[in-house]
Amino acid sequence: MKTIILILIALILSSCNLVSLIDFKKNEQSEENKDQNMAMSRYEEDGMLYVPGGFFIMGSKKRKNEQPMRRVYIEGLYLDKTEVTVAQFREFCRETKRKMPEQPEWNEENHPVVNVTWEEANAYARWTGKRLPTEAEWEYVASGGSDDYEYVYQNSQQYGKNYENIADESMRRVKYHFPVVSGYDDGYVYTSPAGLFAPNKFGIHDLNGNVLEWCSDWYEDKYKAEDVKNPKGPSEGRYRVIRGASWNRSGSYMRTSYRTFYNSTVRFDFLGFRCAKDASLPITQNSN
Repeated sequence: MKTIILILIALILSSCNLVSLIDFKKNEQSEENKDQNMAMSRYEEDGMLYVPGGFFIMGSKKRKNEQPMRRVYIEGLYLDKTEVTVAQFREFCRETKRKMPEQPEWNEENHPVVNVTWEEANAYARWTGKRLPTEAEWEYVASGGSDDYEYVYQNSQQYGKNYENIADESMRRVKYHFPVVSGYDDGYVYTSPAGLFAPNKFGIHDLNGNVLEWCSDWYEDKYKAEDVKNPKGPSEGRYRVIRGASWNRSGSYMRTSYRTFYNSTVRFDFLGFRCAKDASLPITQNSN
């Protein structure tokens, strides 16, 4: 009898310990989830997403101005999830008493702003307490960081299905002889709402289309082989770097390493921008 009583007591104690262990694990999991949620909340601020830093292979052998290929390190940064919209730029012009660049009749308030010069894009970025991304940062994010993708959606379920808003069958219906991606139809002849199409692995939209994007760098026709940590391009030049594809561009423009350039004073209805921010600095609005 005494043995049975001892066994029962042992079972009761064991059960209590098990309940305590389960409660402990629940509390531990709850704290862990809380920490994870807090960490995740820091990844997005003011319409920007945090992109962790790392190494990637910048450039390609496809064109001379994409060489030499080299292993580059990019520090973590914040990058706008979408290109700056007409509405956002209009607010900037209103607050700073600037003239709003004329927008095409088809470009709506939630579409990327176009017809902005490099100086205007840079002024907007400074007004928001941000900056324009370097072309190295842009390529790093577009190529999936250390994944070194040649195309934005490479090795994903989107690859071969979603090219974002580029020159395609919808363009061909309006401009029959325009070079397009055959068999693909994004539904928009011109710009589309910012962020409409699926993002890349970092959660960033429209890196493969909608509008071309100004970068901060001066353009030169080849990279410096020794410039391998957060490269920012030459200190002066004649043209500014342009990256990405757009509603009227496809083909080579869709490669993540593809480079082109324009004079900083030009305005085009297929050219816009997005902003970046050093990750070590706080995100502030209208800091200037």
